[in-house]
Amino acid sequence: MNYTSLMTNLGQMLPLLKKEFLEAWRDRRALLTAVSFSLLFPVMLAGGTVMVVKKQTEQTARVALIGAAEAPLLAEKLDSPLLEVEQRVEGEPTALLEQGFDLVLVVPEDFARRYQDFRAPRLYLYTDSSDTGARRAERLVQERLAAMQQLVVNQRLAARGVAPQLLAPWQLEMRDVSTPSMRGALILATVPGLLILTLFVASLATSVDTSAGERERLSLETLLVQPLPAWQVITAKMLAVASLGWLGSLLAVTALVLLMPFMPLAELGMQQATTLGGVITMGLVLLPLALLVAVLQILLALRSQSFKDAQTQLSIFQIAPLALLIMIDAAQIELADSWQLLPLIGQQQWLKGLLVGTAVSPAWMLAGSLVTFVLVVAAVMFGARALRRETLFSAA
Repeated sequence: MNYTSLMTNLGQMLPLLKKEFLEAWRDRRALLTAVSFSLLFPVMLAGGTVMVVKKQTEQTARVALIGAAEAPLLAEKLDSPLLEVEQRVEGEPTALLEQGFDLVLVVPEDFARRYQDFRAPRLYLYTDSSDTGARRAERLVQERLAAMQQLVVNQRLAARGVAPQLLAPWQLEMRDVSTPSMRGALILATVPGLLILTLFVASLATSVDTSAGERERLSLETLLVQPLPAWQVITAKMLAVASLGWLGSLLAVTALVLLMPFMPLAELGMQQATTLGGVITMGLVLLPLALLVAVLQILLALRSQSFKDAQTQLSIFQIAPLALLIMIDAAQIELADSWQLLPLIGQQQWLKGLLVGTAVSPAWMLAGSLVTFVLVVAAVMFGARALRRETLFSAA
C-alpha cells in the first residue's frame, strides 16, 4: 500500500470515525457507567485502608475479667492503650460477649492456691472466632499473658539460683528487610486487576450498542452496503469503544494517585511510589490492552443472538480475566519474564511495579505491548471477515 492509497483510505475512514465517536460519547448511560466505576474502586480502596488503620491503631478491645481477686496483678498487667479490662465478680461468658465484650477471661476460684503450690492453674479465655475484632483482641491478650508468664518463670528460676539463660540456649531476633514498596505490593496487589476490569466495564455498554445494538436497529446493514472496507468499519468501532475504556482506566489511575496522600500509607509501612511519569506510563501500558478488549467485545457481541444475549456474554467475559489475575496473585506464583508477553498478565505485572515503585523492564514492556498490538490487528482482520458473512444478520 503506497502513500496515496493510504491517505485515500484514511480520508474515507474519517467520516466513519467521527460518526462512531459521536455515537459513543453521546451515550449518557455508557458515560455514567464508565465514570462511576472508574471512581468507585479508588474511593473504596482509600476508605478501606483508612478503616483498617483506624481499627488497628485506634480501636480499643474490651475484655471482661471474671475472678480478678484470685490474680490481683493480672488486670494491671493486661491493661494497655489497646486493651480495656473491666473486672466482673461473676457473669456468663456467652452473655458478656453478646453485650459487646471482645473477650472474656475467667480466673477459676482455685487459681491462687494452685499457683502457690506450683501446680500450673488454668485460665479460660472465651472468644467469638467469627468476630474479626475478637481475633485481634485475642492476639493482644495472649501476647501480654505470654510476657507475664515469662516474667514469672524468670523470677522463680532466679529465686532458686538458676540462670534463666539455661532454659533459653539461643535468642531469635526477627529483622524485617522488606522495603515499603514490598509491603505495599501486598496491599495494592488487587489494584492492577481492578484497573484492567475498568477497561472491560467502561467499554461494555458501547461495544454492545455499536455491534449487536446496530444490528437489531438495522443500521449496521446500512453501513456495510457503503463502499468501505470491512476492516475500516471494525477499526472505527474499536477505536470508539476503546476510547471509553482507556479514558475510564486513566480516570481510575488518576483518582487513585490523587487519593494516595489522604490514605494512611505511613501507618502501614508504605510510601507513595507513583509519580506523574508512572501515571503516564500506566496509561501507555493500558492503551494496547484497551484496543484488544474493545475489539474482542465487539466480536463477541456480533456473534451473539440478541442485544440481551450480548450483554450477558460480555458480563461473563469481563469477570473471567479478573478471576485469572486474582488466582495468580493469591497463589503467589513466580512467573518467568516471558509471561510478560501475554496480554493481561503482562499488564498486571507492569502496573503492579509502577504502583509500588519496583523495577519494570522497558524491553519486556515494549515487547509485550507489541504482542498485544499484533493480536489487535489479527482480531480486526477476523472481524472484517465476519462482517462479510451472510449469516451475520440471520439472528437479528
